[in-house]
Amino acid sequence: MRFFSILLAFLVLSSCVSEKEKAPTLPGPRIDRLVPDKVVEGQPFQPQPNGQSALSVLGANLVKGSRIKLNGMPLETASSDGASLAALVPPPLFAKPAGYVVTVETPDGRTSNPLAWIVLAKTGPAPEIRSLHPDTTPAAKPFNVQPNGISAMGIVGINFLPGAKVLLNDKEVETTFGNTDQLGAVIPPEAFAKPGKVSVVILNPDGKRSPAKILNITN
Repeated sequence: MRFFSILLAFLVLSSCVSEKEKAPTLPGPRIDRLVPDKVVEGQPFQPQPNGQSALSVLGANLVKGSRIKLNGMPLETASSDGASLAALVPPPLFAKPAGYVVTVETPDGRTSNPLAWIVLAKTGPAPEIRSLHPDTTPAAKPFNVQPNGISAMGIVGINFLPGAKVLLNDKEVETTFGNTDQLGAVIPPEAFAKPGKVSVVILNPDGKRSPAKILNITN
């Protein structure tokens, strides 16, 4: 009888081991994008109801209980749907220019790939436009048409800061910050309704302006 008890215990243990070996390995966390990935020193971003700033992480396998880390320091992190996380960033961490490595750690200790998060100086060299896309377009003909039907311009240059604005003939238009070397702008139909030259200038939040580039509107 004792032999059969030992044999039964062995079979149960073997079954558990087999099931454990068959259990699939869960994929590790992955981060694809940070929102925002660049901020300006001392300036709040993605403000929350409590007045604090938040950093969002977009990716995959960001399971419940995961934590966002800056240079290995865990931040207060909100749970997500597995594809995004958000964490509060204390003001001292963006009080001056700095560079951070962002990772996500899951509850079981697995760590994601790193992405860079940059705190830029609030002022610096004046912005400069290197190229406009397009720099020439026929009058009254939409260009770079977006899903909502508007025309858009891409602007490549240097020293752009978050919050930079595109000015067309000194009139501000809706601007999207892509990076320190890339902006996007909505171009209203009246700006290219007839032939002529449109002055394009970048105005940074510190008040510094770029030299003008010309958008040519042809017949």
